Amino acid sequence: MRSMFTGDAMPWLADTDVGAAYGFARAIVEARTEGELRRRALTALAELVPADVLTWDVVELSTGAVGHEAIPAEAEPPGAFDAVVETAADHPLLAAHAARRRPAVRLSELVEAAPLAHSELYGHLLHSSGVEYEIAIGMRTDRSEAVVAGLGRTEREFSERDRDVLDLARPALEGALRATQARGRLVRALAADPPPGTAVVLLNRDGEIELSSLDADRWLAEHFGAGEHPGWLPGPVAEWLALPPRPPLVSERDGRRLTVRLLPGDPHALLLEEQVASFRTGALDRLGLTPRETEVLRAAAVIEDEAEIAWDLFLSLHAVRERLARLEAKLGVRTAAEAVARALRESS
Repeated sequence: MRSMFTGDAMPWLADTDVGAAYGFARAIVEARTEGELRRRALTALAELVPADVLTWDVVELSTGAVGHEAIPAEAEPPGAFDAVVETAADHPLLAAHAARRRPAVRLSELVEAAPLAHSELYGHLLHSSGVEYEIAIGMRTDRSEAVVAGLGRTEREFSERDRDVLDLARPALEGALRATQARGRLVRALAADPPPGTAVVLLNRDGEIELSSLDADRWLAEHFGAGEHPGWLPGPVAEWLALPPRPPLVSERDGRRLTVRLLPGDPHALLLEEQVASFRTGALDRLGLTPRETEVLRAAAVIEDEAEIAWDLFLSLHAVRERLARLEAKLGVRTAAEAVARALRESS
């Protein structure tokens, strides 16, 4: 039976095919690294569309350079791919997907049988690998690359059903690929165990927040206001990002200084560093604060949540609130943030 979800656009698909495509998405969604995603995706693609040889090619769009992997690895003669395919232009499927976004395409749709049979690609690589028929889907990443997943068979051309079900699976694979790449950038950015006061925001190619580390969203909202929509950067940050050469963006609020800059070498990663101005002891003495009130005030300068202050100082929540109320009354303010700002002014 034809699936009610595909309509006339994919007339070859049945409900079971749609279910298989959903199963493919579930099989890859938990991948945490690009290597894990590649292994999961190729295994799941072979279950979705039976094939004898699977390939994963990463094409650098600016140069056409290709990073290649085949499964099983022994299917291809050693060194055959590198000898035949110097750039994506040497393989019709890679060239087609590197040129533009397009649906799944069969090799036979790009090259006629006779010219292909006399080519080095067929004689030295495909035929030697047992591949007589080939189909591929392409994904774009945020790194100016095209990733091409290919399936090859010794017998039987790939059908319209095969092509349609691959097209149904492609968006999930592209989304998972971008997510693992973003996660990889975040892991690399935080691998050096940054000190307190540091956060990272990763953006997609549209400038929207893809992933962010602890504190990043809160700091951006506190210093620049909330984004217009979920996942959007606050307006001032988006405007700064759109205007090269992008010197560091600095905001000061209630004695806290936030600096936003691009991570070196990654135009889609923002490094946030927040510094809190220090209080001068003499100024706090002049304000008439007790040592216990001063302790809570210093904590409030770096911690917003009262429960977290209590945890950090090994106090009860009641004790923290009581001391905050006393010091706010002494300083003639209504909130802890106003108390911090008043104490910082006295210290300047």
